[in-house]
Amino acid sequence: MNSLQQQTQALRPRADALCTALRREAARLFGADTAAGCAPDTAVYRLERDPAAGADSLVAEWQDARGYRIGMLVFHPDGSCFGEYDIARMHPRDTRWFVEAVEAWAGAPDCGDAASVRADLRLLAAP
Repeated sequence: MNSLQQQTQALRPRADALCTALRREAARLFGADTAAGCAPDTAVYRLERDPAAGADSLVAEWQDARGYRIGMLVFHPDGSCFGEYDIARMHPRDTRWFVEAVEAWAGAPDCGDAASVRADLRLLAAP
């Protein structure tokens, strides 16, 4: 098993926690199927050098049929983590807002603890 596979396997509980938070936040406004594709098994993983820490971060990405990124997870060397998944829809209850994406995050060492992962919508003013 190579380093990427080892890190992916070791960080699986954290990926599950982030994806659960992303899907839950998206479902709160748009229904359960909104971020159904946000699952650790459907992402493509790679290691990417973190310029601030000088160490590798594990990055997972989801892409649409044309190859555009529609979501990602990042697991930083310090144990913190971040995820986002595109929604790209008008807010269903407040027409002043466009929902660009849902985001989830946790600081080190809480990323593996699902109760510590926070999530929110990333909003833009409606056109």
